[in-house]
Amino acid sequence: MLTIMSTERIFTSKDLGRAIKAARTRRGLNQIELAQHANVSRGVVQKLEEGRGTVALDNALKLLHILSLDLVVQSRSDHGQDIPSNG
Repeated sequence: MLTIMSTERIFTSKDLGRAIKAARTRRGLNQIELAQHANVSRGVVQKLEEGRGTVALDNALKLLHILSLDLVVQSRSDHGQDIPSNG
């Protein structure tokens, strides 16, 4: 079995929404089905995919889990993009 791993950098809520929508459609799920699997409302899926409004982090993590997506936090210092410190 071949596993294809891709990494997408997320900078905005719209970026996250596009990634979630792409994963959902690849799995052949509509918004209602995804919401049911994650035990959230369809509105949560809709808001997240559109990158608008506020969605509880717990709900976003549930959707990522159902879609077999991982949230990875990585230091930008590995890429020479440090934010200057205030001290």
